[in-house]
Amino acid sequence: MIIAFLLSLACVTIAVMMLRFNSLKKRVSQQLNEVLGELRQLQRNHNLLMNADLSFAKQLAEANRQILSLDKQVQSLENKRENDGAYQHALRILEMGGDKEEIISSCHLSNAEAELLMNLHAYRAVIKTHPNRVNS
Repeated sequence: MIIAFLLSLACVTIAVMMLRFNSLKKRVSQQLNEVLGELRQLQRNHNLLMNADLSFAKQLAEANRQILSLDKQVQSLENKRENDGAYQHALRILEMGGDKEEIISSCHLSNAEAELLMNLHAYRAVIKTHPNRVNS
């Protein structure tokens, strides 16, 4: 009789443990599925960020190329008008805080020339404050 009772008790204990194990297994399975879903989302986000980074790098390279081209154009214009010094005078006015209208009227420049010199002045200011950004 004691053996039957002990066997019954062992069976009940095993059944309770099996129920707890199944419950734990379901929770772990749900958590695993949630983690896998998050991992998939992170992988998608990673791919999007990589594509955005590549696109940004291309745009940055293009902007740097345009800035260098702009600088070369201004250098060329400065060389052409070196005799009258209008460009150098206009750049000095900009360095002292002058605006586009002031250099147009003071130096007898066209609107396009004034904008080109303003862009050059801004570019040179960036180079002075961040010399490593232009070459990257």
